[in-house]
Amino acid sequence: MATSSTMREEYEDCISQQISEYELLKSMYPNPGELILNDKSVINEMNNFLNNKTESIPGHLDFKLNLLIEELKLKLEVFVNLHSLYPKKEPEIYVRCNNMNRQNESNLNSELMNYIKENSFGEVCLYTAISWLQENVHKYNIITENTSSKASEVNETEDEYARLWIYSHHIYNKRKRDEIVKKARELKLTGFSLPGKPGIICVEGFHNDCIEWWKHIKAMCWKKIMIRKSEIFDVSEKNTYKKFSSFEELMFTNTLINKCSPMSELSKLLHDRGLGPIFNELFGLGNDD
Repeated sequence: MATSSTMREEYEDCISQQISEYELLKSMYPNPGELILNDKSVINEMNNFLNNKTESIPGHLDFKLNLLIEELKLKLEVFVNLHSLYPKKEPEIYVRCNNMNRQNESNLNSELMNYIKENSFGEVCLYTAISWLQENVHKYNIITENTSSKASEVNETEDEYARLWIYSHHIYNKRKRDEIVKKARELKLTGFSLPGKPGIICVEGFHNDCIEWWKHIKAMCWKKIMIRKSEIFDVSEKNTYKKFSSFEELMFTNTLINKCSPMSELSKLLHDRGLGPIFNELFGLGNDD
């Protein structure tokens, strides 16, 4: 069993490597707007920890790299979140490209994570991951707006209507929370995301769009995430079964302060929407009647 001193040494080693790798990336991408740190105070927290000025474990190093692939005239947004024990734990990296269709963007992220899993071996890997992106992004085709529009029209006329209930071990990370909402709104889905532990998400919309959203979100790095329940309806009954008018992140009192999802408030919300029985199914609870 690790002692507190050996655990601190482990954190110090990892955090020191993170700072060195971040400084390397800063030297490679020095122009304003290329490398954007989400919380600038984190670097100070890290240095204070390394200099024995605090016993508190620093927050996660979270930043965005705006990567330009000049030969393709393509701009990638590379979102990076590093666990305090990275590189012993895998990094969370997510790539967004407005000129790439949803399926290809999802495939790109899945392949990137596979590459990291197979090649990190507990060593720093951000530079190699970025190099992999630069060398492989051309394999993921870009579609035109006309093609995307036609595909959307087909979905709206031929698709089924669906509601997916997602259960996650936890949802804390701001980038993931933002991406859940952004992607749902982009696909014109309705429902909600409840951060905390556990994390609960409900998405409703055309079936193909729900599945596209799920593939996109699942490709991110999660401890545990699953579809707990899937409901499928005839598209002609959309207005009958649609329970939400937009997609929102729910923020009940003290949700993130206590890091727990307020179950009583979630239960009331579902009951008010005519979805009361779903609560027991989400949490594997039996009905008393």
